[in-house]
Amino acid sequence: MTAWFLAAAAAFAAGDYAGILTPQLNLWYCVLAAVLAVLLAGLVHFKRAGRSVAACGMALFYACGLAVGSNAMQADDAAIANYTGRQVTLYGKADLLSVKQREDGVSFVLDCTAVKAEGKVQPANGNVRVFASGRAVQAFGSSGVAVSGTLKPLHGFANPGSFDSEAWNLQQNIQARLSAKKGVLQIEQERSISDKFFGFARSLRDKIRSTVPGEAGAVLCGMALGGYDGLSETTREAFSATGLAHILSVSGTHMALVAGFLILIIGRRGRVQICIVLLLLFLYALLCGGSAPVWRSFIMSAVALAGAGSYKKAQSGNIFCAAAVLLLLYNPLWLLDIGFQLSFAATAGLIFLYPQLKERLGFIKPTLVREGLAITLAAQLAGLPLLLWHFNQLSLVTFAANILLVPAMELLVILALGGLCLPFVGAAVIYAAGLAMQPLLATVSFLAALPLAVLNVPHLPPACFALYYLALLAYFKRSWFTAAERRTALVACTLGITVLVVYKSLAPVPFAVHFIDVGQGDAALVQTASGHNIIVDCGGLQGDFDTGSRIIVPYLRYLGISKIDVLALSHGHHDHAGGAAGVARLIQVGKVLLPQEEASDDVKKLLQYISPQNIIAAKAGCVYTLGSCQLEVLASGKSNGGGNESSVIMRVADSGGSVLFTGDADESIELAAANKIKPADVLKVAHHGSNYSSTPVFLAQARPKLAVISVGAGNNYGHPGREAVQRLKAAGAQVLRTDKLGAVKVCFDGGRVQWYSYRYDKEFF
Repeated sequence: MTAWFLAAAAAFAAGDYAGILTPQLNLWYCVLAAVLAVLLAGLVHFKRAGRSVAACGMALFYACGLAVGSNAMQADDAAIANYTGRQVTLYGKADLLSVKQREDGVSFVLDCTAVKAEGKVQPANGNVRVFASGRAVQAFGSSGVAVSGTLKPLHGFANPGSFDSEAWNLQQNIQARLSAKKGVLQIEQERSISDKFFGFARSLRDKIRSTVPGEAGAVLCGMALGGYDGLSETTREAFSATGLAHILSVSGTHMALVAGFLILIIGRRGRVQICIVLLLLFLYALLCGGSAPVWRSFIMSAVALAGAGSYKKAQSGNIFCAAAVLLLLYNPLWLLDIGFQLSFAATAGLIFLYPQLKERLGFIKPTLVREGLAITLAAQLAGLPLLLWHFNQLSLVTFAANILLVPAMELLVILALGGLCLPFVGAAVIYAAGLAMQPLLATVSFLAALPLAVLNVPHLPPACFALYYLALLAYFKRSWFTAAERRTALVACTLGITVLVVYKSLAPVPFAVHFIDVGQGDAALVQTASGHNIIVDCGGLQGDFDTGSRIIVPYLRYLGISKIDVLALSHGHHDHAGGAAGVARLIQVGKVLLPQEEASDDVKKLLQYISPQNIIAAKAGCVYTLGSCQLEVLASGKSNGGGNESSVIMRVADSGGSVLFTGDADESIELAAANKIKPADVLKVAHHGSNYSSTPVFLAQARPKLAVISVGAGNNYGHPGREAVQRLKAAGAQVLRTDKLGAVKVCFDGGRVQWYSYRYDKEFF
C-alpha cells in the first residue's frame, strides 16, 4: 500500500510542477474531467484490471497537481505587481521577522492590503520588499504601516548554479520593491495579537544574538529558531562543504527533539497532555517562521503523537506522502523551494531506507554508531541527487561531520530553547550554549578546509537522477519488485547512469564565452577549445553580496570547472573586481592579469590569495597563449587613481572565433587604441553601454557580429544609452543585454556563431 501512496504523491508533485511551468494552458478542468472519466471506466473492470485502475488513480493525482500548480500561477487583477513603475502609497502589515535595522534605515517585507495610486485607493495583495530611510523609522515597532514611493519591479540574476532569487520571490509572493524616503513612513500604534506574537518571536532571536555575540550566536539562533541572519560567507560555505547546511534551519530532527523534551516534562499518557504538547509544537513552528520544512516536521510529529501508542512505523510512509500533498495543496509553489525538496528527501530516506540500512550494518557492534551511520547514510542517499542538482558539490566529510557534530549541536539547541524559557538563569544557559558552540564551529571549519573535503560535480542530465532513484528503490524495497525485475532494474540503471556521465565528461566543448549576469558590472568566462578557462572581470555589487562566491563560483561548479588558468581584470573598479577575491578564495587560480594602475581595495583583497610570481602586468602588445587560444592585450591605459582611463582592452581568439573585451573604456581610450583594434566576432560593449563609449571609429575597426552589454536592470545610470545602442546596430551588430536575457552563452562551433540566453534557453547551458 505504501508504494501506491508514494506513487500518488509523486504524481501529484509532477502535476504541480507541470502546472507551474505551463500556467498559460489553464485547461486543467478539462484534463481533470477526462481523467475522472477514465477512472470511472477503469472501475467498471476493477476485478480484471487492477493495475489499470491504479494507473487511472495516478493520472487523477497528476491532474489534481496540475490544477493547483496552474491555478497558483494565474494572473491576479488585484496583484500589487500591476502597479510597478507608478508613484504609489502602500498600506499593509510588515512581516516583523523580516525587519532588518541598518545604519541608514530599515528594510522589511510588506504584506499589502491596499494601494493608493493617482488619488484612488484600491484593494491589493502581494508582498513588497521595502527599504525606508531616514529618522522617521527610528520608532518602528508596529507591523501596520503605510509607505510611499515609486514601485519598482524585481530583477533577480539569471545564471546556472546560483541561488534562484526569482523562484524564491515567487514562493514568498514578493512582487515588487520600493524605497521610501525620509518622512513618508507612517507608523500605526495599535498592534494585533499576531503582531505581538511575531514581535515576541523576534525578541527571542534578539535575545540569543545579544547574549551570544558573533558567529556562534548567529548559528545558535538559526539552529533554534530558523533564519540565516548574521552568518558570514565563510561560515555558510563551511557548513555547506561539510554537509551540515541542514542544521542551520529547523528540521524534523529539531522538531522531534523539542517534542521529546516536552513529552519528558509533560508526559503523553492522557489526551490532555498530548494536546498540550501539540499546541506547544504548533507555537514553536510559528516562532520558527512557519516554513515548508517546519510544517512538514510538525505534521509528521503531530500524527505520531496523536497516535499515542497506536501509531505504526509501517504507516509512516503513508503519513509522509499525505503531508507532502497537504503542504502542496496549501502552497503549490513550495515545490520550488530547495529546503522543501531536501527536507522531504531526507525524511523519505529515514522512512524507506533507514530500517534496511540499520539491518545491513549489523556487523557494526556499537548500537549508537550503527544507528548514527544508518541515519546519516539514509538521509544522504535520498537527498544526493538534489544536492548535486542544486549545488554541484559532493561532500566527502559529511558522514564524519554529521556523526561527530550533529548530536552535540542538537543538544545545544535544547539548551538554547530551555534558556529562553527559564527566568533569571536563562541568559546564563544561553551563554553556556554559545561557549560550547565555539569549538564545534572550529571543527566545522577544520573539516571544510581538509583536502578533497568537497568534490565538484558538473551539471548532469535529469535522466541520471531518475535512474538513480529507480535503482535505489530496486535495491532497498525488494518487496516492490520480483527478483528478475530487481536485477534488470539495477543493471539497466547502472548502465544508463554510466553512459550519461561518460558522455557528459567526454563530450567535446567548443570555444565558448559566457557573459555572466552580475547586475551592474562585468564578468565573463571563456572556455577554450583546448580545455583552458579564462575569467575576465568578476563583477561587484554594493553591500555584503559577494558576486564571486555567490554567482561566479556556482557557475563554474555547474560547468564542472575547478581551476581558472587566467583571471584578467580590466581595471580595479568594484563593479569589475569586487568578486575577484571570492573567486580566488574558492577556486584554484593560475595567473592573474592586472592593469597598470595602483591596486584598488578589491585588487588588494585578491592578491592575498595569489603568489607574486603568478601576477602578470597587462602591457599593450603582449600576447599570452593557452593551447590554441591567444589572449592579446591591445591597449592598456595607466592611472594612479584606478579609474576607467586605465581600462585594458583585450582580444581573445581561438579556433572559429574571437571576442573583444573593453572594460569601461571611454571614447578617448577607444580613439587612442583604434588603430590597434582587430576585428572580432563578439564585442563586450564598453562601460555597460554608456553613450560615451562604442564610438563609430572604434566599431568600424572591431566590426562585431554580436554586441553584449553587461548591465543591471533599472540602474541609476541610464545604461545602456540609446545613442550607443543605435551606433551598435548601425555597425551591423546584434545587441544582447544581460538585464533582459540573463547569462548569455556564445558558442563558436564549425565556423558558426550561436548564442543562448539562460533566461529562455536553459537547456543549452
